[in-house]
Amino acid sequence: MALVLYKDSMKNRTSKFIRFLASLKVAIVLLLLIGGYIVIGTVLPQHSAQAWYLERYPAMGKLILGLSLDTAYSSLVFIILLVLFSINLALCTILSLKGQVRQIKPTFFPRFKEEEYGFEGIDADKIRSYLKKHRYRVTEEDGVIRAAKHRYGVLGAAITHLGITILFLGGAIGTMSSSEEMITLLPGNQHRFEKQGFTLTLDDFHMTFEPNGAVKQYYSDVTVVDDDGTTLSETMWVNKPFHHNGLGFYQANYGWTSHLQISDSESGEVVAEGLIRSGKTYFHQPNHLTIYLYGYYPELGIGHDQQPVKLSDREIDPYYAVVLYEFGQPVGSYILAPNQHISYENLLITFTHSITYTGLLVRSDLSYPIVLVSFITIILGLFVSFYLYPRFVTYKDGRIITSSRRNEWIFHRTITTALAKKDNTYVSND
Repeated sequence: MALVLYKDSMKNRTSKFIRFLASLKVAIVLLLLIGGYIVIGTVLPQHSAQAWYLERYPAMGKLILGLSLDTAYSSLVFIILLVLFSINLALCTILSLKGQVRQIKPTFFPRFKEEEYGFEGIDADKIRSYLKKHRYRVTEEDGVIRAAKHRYGVLGAAITHLGITILFLGGAIGTMSSSEEMITLLPGNQHRFEKQGFTLTLDDFHMTFEPNGAVKQYYSDVTVVDDDGTTLSETMWVNKPFHHNGLGFYQANYGWTSHLQISDSESGEVVAEGLIRSGKTYFHQPNHLTIYLYGYYPELGIGHDQQPVKLSDREIDPYYAVVLYEFGQPVGSYILAPNQHISYENLLITFTHSITYTGLLVRSDLSYPIVLVSFITIILGLFVSFYLYPRFVTYKDGRIITSSRRNEWIFHRTITTALAKKDNTYVSND
């Protein structure tokens, strides 16, 4: 007896928990949280370098990184929210499906509101003609005519829920199963994607700025050429990715690289040249000389400690901070403008100019076909719900009663207006 009571108690608790998990209250809370993350992911630039967040948001940078808000859509919290909402929708759909399936059966007819949606004085042949013309499924028994159409429209909500569930689960699966790599390109650089069969070229990269000099947005103009010769050009920016052949390209970061030129001071011959980024070194073997680019400052400022600081990425007053080492020992530090020389022994060391580069996050996202299927399913569900909703008509003793799951008054007026005409030319949108 005790075992039976325990089983009944567990069954009731499980049933209550399932109903709670499928409740509208839980759905609303989850939607608000998901919406909050979507807003954050839209407003806050995603997939940028950690240093960028710390520089752009001094007060909130550490919190943003700590909560993974820089990758909001792939964060663990967001994935959990998607899974929970998918479970909520699935349970809600399953619990309501039994009643919906019952309404599909030919024997089902709703309880009619006779006093509100009735209409008298209609000839039986006239109602039969109308129902046949508008493709109702009609049954007659004991002088009562019953007709219905679009019974399956009751499943519109379930189809929509299914599409949303597929969408959210697909997003979660894509986030967990996707692969990522980072590529860095200068204008004119190309990157070959052998497996996908295309080549990507960075045509141009440029930035826009806030009035205070902070970077507002940065843009990459790219062109892809497929192996069959098909060409496609796009402009991408933060939160506006580019997709091609199963790969997603996301504007992740940017930076500067500087052109270093080393010349013979007597002949003027260029003995070495190349590109170097801030914080990197170049070792010139003949002189055992290490050239360290401490930093490039598009708009130079001097801090309280008399050290150079970057005021902005606008090239207003550019300078280079350079340190020279010989045999590992510092031999000089310099602040110089573009094309200004450092004379050292028989060498002229020059930084001629700097170029912005872009960092693109390349993501192989397996969820795209799933998202496409979910989108089609949602559209189908909405179409069924709003246009193919069930309609019912009952006729008895010269009186008709109408009922529908949507636009009930309009449905009733459409039928009664058509049947009230003296001839058999009916105009109806039902």
